[in-house]
Amino acid sequence: MTTMFPRFSSIALLSATLLVACGPGGGGTPPEPVVPPAVQLPAPPTTPVPAPQYIPAAGWWNGKKAEGPWCAGKPSTQSLGTLTRRAPLAVPTAEMKALSGLSRDLTGPSAQSTGASDLAVLLPTETNASEALEVLKSSGVNVTGEFGYWATIRASNSQAASLVRRGTVQYAEKLPTFKPVGLPEPIDATMRNQNTYLPMMNSQAAWSQLELGCDHPVVAVIDSGWSGSTTHAEHNLVPKNAWLNVIKGEQGNADAMPTKQAEAEHGASVAGVIAMTTNGFGAGAGVSYNLAKVLPISAMDTNGLIWGPAAARGIEYALGSTTINGKTFVNPYPASVINLSFGSDPTLSPSQFFQSFFTAAANKGVVIVAAVGNELSHGTNDTAGLNHSIGAAGVMFDGNRWVDPYQANFGSNHGPGVDVAAPAMAVPSMVDGRDTYWSGTSMSSPWVAAQIVMWMYANQHHRADGSKTLGLKGDALYNKLYACFAAIGSNRGTKDEYLGYGKLDTGRLVSPTETACR
Repeated sequence: MTTMFPRFSSIALLSATLLVACGPGGGGTPPEPVVPPAVQLPAPPTTPVPAPQYIPAAGWWNGKKAEGPWCAGKPSTQSLGTLTRRAPLAVPTAEMKALSGLSRDLTGPSAQSTGASDLAVLLPTETNASEALEVLKSSGVNVTGEFGYWATIRASNSQAASLVRRGTVQYAEKLPTFKPVGLPEPIDATMRNQNTYLPMMNSQAAWSQLELGCDHPVVAVIDSGWSGSTTHAEHNLVPKNAWLNVIKGEQGNADAMPTKQAEAEHGASVAGVIAMTTNGFGAGAGVSYNLAKVLPISAMDTNGLIWGPAAARGIEYALGSTTINGKTFVNPYPASVINLSFGSDPTLSPSQFFQSFFTAAANKGVVIVAAVGNELSHGTNDTAGLNHSIGAAGVMFDGNRWVDPYQANFGSNHGPGVDVAAPAMAVPSMVDGRDTYWSGTSMSSPWVAAQIVMWMYANQHHRADGSKTLGLKGDALYNKLYACFAAIGSNRGTKDEYLGYGKLDTGRLVSPTETACR
């Protein structure tokens, strides 16, 4: 089955005190300056007065945008978003229509196993999907998931070949396996790590340019769900009735299912990088400074694995709705960004089944950010290696590629799927009211997701139409992002397989004068 692994993290609140200069002290009144009548003195320079820091009210986000001067009079969908019950793959894309036959991992000597495995199959795209699905079911194979023109099945390689030969399916491939990967807390981790990482990414410069009043982009974190208290992040979490547990098929909770503590807490740690409430209720500061709202989706089973159908249903729900065991769950807060801090073993041939979901997301104007993996290998995991995703690599405290000093062969993967880089070593977060530190590209990914959120938030103010994505979708959206990354990334316009375009300058990412990003 498809199983995916997380990549880990944690955060510290910077004590940023804003000082306003006072007038001169001392007694007496200084004499008036003598100004010759013919001399025009220049006007004294104006000193900007810093706005008061945004201190949110305690408790849960109410589903509405915060009041402020930005985005007044512009369209808003903040309260509930656009509800949809249509499966994202109900209409085949051009890429889906072009697929045929068996994937490379289902052919050749290595594919001769007679045992059943988890496969993704594409129904004939020139037929009616519902009718084609019934034909597939009548063939006797075990159908484990239904996703428009895609289905997941339990079958042997020879059965898959037979289905393709008979025309029952158009294409078949093995589902990747996703799982969590990470290390315990390093011995030198302190909350001061955030004092290193936030300036490295120029986060404060971005915060100083943003004001309240625009819609809060929603980030869906598909992972192990939420573990423990929500007090430190409630203001930046969507109302709990929108949470989803894919494993249980229940809306209104995203309870962590894994039996091992590290795996159970992975999702909350990842979400905390984005969602910790800045200026209150915890020791850490969320990277998105209370502008993003996080939707936790629990998709990891008790063994710490995320199977292909569970991951697919999580993506469907993030986009609008999904059906589990015949029951349709509608998401009242559709995502603008989807974070995937998990992945398969490193590969240079990622899944076309998941590519269809990523393309569907892009065509809705939704950006997917994915961890590139922690095996220190050539090749990224399935999620980061796909088109229409931002592959997040990891860096150390000094800004260089993350190669973990505590364990051999543990560090940021490299390959064509790497697009940008962000902190990955002992990144601070919070779980159940306590500080936690995680090392891995699992934590790089939510950091980049938070940066994309701030880009979207700023776009609403800078654009007359208030569009989060500059009115762009699909390839055009990602091409704009890549051009922006080239302009503001630390690799100065070049892209390599280790850090992609490099670390993003968040201040420039939101600046109204950074034309490559606007």
